[in-house]
Amino acid sequence: MNAESAALGVAGVMTAVFLVLLLAPSGNVPEAEEWEITTVCLEGHDGLVTHTHVSLSIEIDGEQYPVGPNVGISDSTCQGMRGIHTHDDSGTLHIETPSPMDAPLGAFFQIWGKEFSDSQVIDSMVDENTEIVMYVNGESSDQFGSYSMQDGDIIEIVYRDK
Repeated sequence: MNAESAALGVAGVMTAVFLVLLLAPSGNVPEAEEWEITTVCLEGHDGLVTHTHVSLSIEIDGEQYPVGPNVGISDSTCQGMRGIHTHDDSGTLHIETPSPMDAPLGAFFQIWGKEFSDSQVIDSMVDENTEIVMYVNGESSDQFGSYSMQDGDIIEIVYRDK
């Protein structure tokens, strides 16, 4: 094998590695969750199997962030009520489904169109000086968006300085 063939072989391998790295999905980009409850669209309250309520409060830098009225009601993907929705600005989430299914907290944020994870809530991102903590019924939880909400839960999300 001459030097020219070796150089071409090395260049070919380097090009292939570069293309694999360039085109492969990054592990840092979270894939959108596909929760069954996000596809629920109800025309009314008839035929419901579940109808539960959860209290959600969000605090960012010591200020309450409002969970607005009519989240998940008559939006761009459903002219009725989504499986998780609000009616007013009290922070009460209504979970209503035609069959038994999980109601992950992250599904509500997806319906709402807001960000929520262990590193971001709404527009506030964690850095070396801040953190997000979540409490469910007064107990610390690290489940964040994957937490499956239960009837009567009181969920508090707090973005604060460490």
